[in-house]
Amino acid sequence: MKSPEESNTTTAGHQPGGYVYIIGAGPGDPELLTVKADRVLGEADVILYDDLVSSELMARYTALKIFTGKRKDCHHFEQEAINEEILRHARAGKKVARLKGGDPFIFGRGGEEIEVLRQNGIGYEIIPGITAAHGASAYAEIPLTMRKVSSSVVFCTGHPVSKIQVPDADTLVYYMVASTVHEVLDAVAQKGRDENTPVAIVQNATRYNQNIITGTLGELRKGEKAVYSPALLMIGETIGLCVKENWFSKKKKVLIAGSDSGMYNTGEFIKVHFFCEGGSASDLERVENSEPLDLDYIDEIYFSSPLCVRNFQPFYATIPEKIVVTVADEATRAEYGKLFGGDDAPIIH
Repeated sequence: MKSPEESNTTTAGHQPGGYVYIIGAGPGDPELLTVKADRVLGEADVILYDDLVSSELMARYTALKIFTGKRKDCHHFEQEAINEEILRHARAGKKVARLKGGDPFIFGRGGEEIEVLRQNGIGYEIIPGITAAHGASAYAEIPLTMRKVSSSVVFCTGHPVSKIQVPDADTLVYYMVASTVHEVLDAVAQKGRDENTPVAIVQNATRYNQNIITGTLGELRKGEKAVYSPALLMIGETIGLCVKENWFSKKKKVLIAGSDSGMYNTGEFIKVHFFCEGGSASDLERVENSEPLDLDYIDEIYFSSPLCVRNFQPFYATIPEKIVVTVADEATRAEYGKLFGGDDAPIIH
């Protein structure tokens, strides 16, 4: 039986036409990708991926990778250019994966892209992803609904400022609020919400550097704390159920420079990977093109080889004192001592 993309043929010369998958990557944790999305990405010829898709996730696949990331006021690709790039590869008969953070149909512009595919007669499928609100809710341990507390939840966008909506719902979740959080809070207050309503801002939801800011509507309206993208704003009584020591925050964050051979169990550790073992130009290019690691959130660094120490040092010249450093063997410890001045790193196997 032919696959959908094999059945999608052009009339000229009966050459196989391309096929496009619009895929949600989830909110950040690469393990939240669906099984179907993982299979399709492994089979794809081309992957066009957005800014919030992690480099760790992209490292799994061998397809041609095209970064199409765009953030507010800093666009690598305009949407029209992304549409044309999708069409170009599909018309060349390729299996194209359009990979977006979160879910394609929740503030992901997936609807716009399938309109273009329809207009141009290109076959496609949509593979949903876990949206940021669901990821933030689970990893910050904040229920979106709860019996006798919240029976309704609404997802909104935090921009443009002139069109901020404040629906009548128990729990409000605002996406993309890094630059508009105070305007959103003001709009909610002006709509009549009590100043004591609990509020949470979740930055980098589901990632190792997830950060949660909590308070009341009145307190955060007066606050001057900077909010960094990606950020999600949650407002409602269920936010008051948030606990500081949630299940995700209790896990130690360990940076694996190389391979850990499974020595760090996922019940106790959140593993963050630094690609370094190949030592080739492509490996170093992959590190250069990945998002910088925030070492302030790391509890431990494990170096699996001297090469990993050498490849790590150009990007991170110093290691914060609070971080525990461990190594795989004597040679790796010697290299760490030479480059970072530490000669007492424990050896673990």
